[in-house]
Amino acid sequence: MNKTQKLILAFFIPIIFFFIAVFIASSVGVTSGSNASWCVWLVYSAFCCLFEFLLFRDNKIIARKNKED
Repeated sequence: MNKTQKLILAFFIPIIFFFIAVFIASSVGVTSGSNASWCVWLVYSAFCCLFEFLLFRDNKIIARKNKED
């Protein structure tokens, strides 16, 4: 995947999941009170961080390090 494709994914995937998280957080907030929706935002933040890390990590450095061992 080239750099442009990665940038497009890095921008649009979190936005799509943001709207899903808003829907889930609002439904959780209505059913169990507003204090429970923070868990949804915590999972959303962790997902975005993990997704961005896995998308932009440099596999060449990892491959070179394994080759040296």
